[in-house]
Amino acid sequence: MEKPLRIVIYLVLAFTVINAVITFFEKSQLKQIQRNIEASQRNIDTALNYINASRAGLDSLQGDVDKFKYYIKNIQTNVSILNTKKEIEEAKSNARLKDSIVILKEKVQGFQQELKATDSLPPIVVKPL
Repeated sequence: MEKPLRIVIYLVLAFTVINAVITFFEKSQLKQIQRNIEASQRNIDTALNYINASRAGLDSLQGDVDKFKYYIKNIQTNVSILNTKKEIEEAKSNARLKDSIVILKEKVQGFQQELKATDSLPPIVVKPL
């Protein structure tokens, strides 16, 4: 009976050694997994920092684009106002020119009538502008 007892003891000892080896490798693998997870967490944190910096840059760029839109709209409004003022001044100038032409035609007719009464000059032809 001593022989089966030895076999059982060797088997138990073998199982214990195998269990210790497996436990050692599992702990080693768990530590490696933990290191990989920590490295992944650092990479994720770094990526988040880059994303936040990019987001801040995009927000700044969007603000600049909004300012530029405001400046363009302001310029368009000012150009429209200046164009309207120019059209008004041209209309006033054209009205003054028409009034001046009418006054000059009346003076020419008055002078023609005075000359007909006092002298005989050929008729003055007035060409329209």
